[in-house]
Amino acid sequence: MERRVERDEHCFVCGMKNERGLRLKFAYPRPGRAETQLRIPEHFSGWRRMTHGGLLATLLDEAMAHACISSEGPAVTAQMEVRFLKPVEVGETVRISGEVREAKARVLLAQAQVTSGSGEVIARASARFLKV
Repeated sequence: MERRVERDEHCFVCGMKNERGLRLKFAYPRPGRAETQLRIPEHFSGWRRMTHGGLLATLLDEAMAHACISSEGPAVTAQMEVRFLKPVEVGETVRISGEVREAKARVLLAQAQVTSGSGEVIARASARFLKV
């Protein structure tokens, strides 16, 4: 059964009415998986043109949340662990993907990664989500 993903048009990451947001469009190749890409805006620079880690964590969280929604319905992040593996400069295009790995009662276990244009993993995360 394919689940329709409901949108909040003011969400910082995917809301199309958020003037300061990223306005990302997610694809759902199958239930429990979500994918998107982003050319990292210059204003998300951390130290010396490196993308701020907070933005990468936000992208990972959002990809996992969309993966959860596409298979189990709305869910919120309860716990998340992020591993930053390589720096990425602002201005580069990255791919972000998330996937539900396991569903148990109200708890969903998910993982996500951000990859560079050449396919290198820049950051990855795992998280617990709670169905709402």
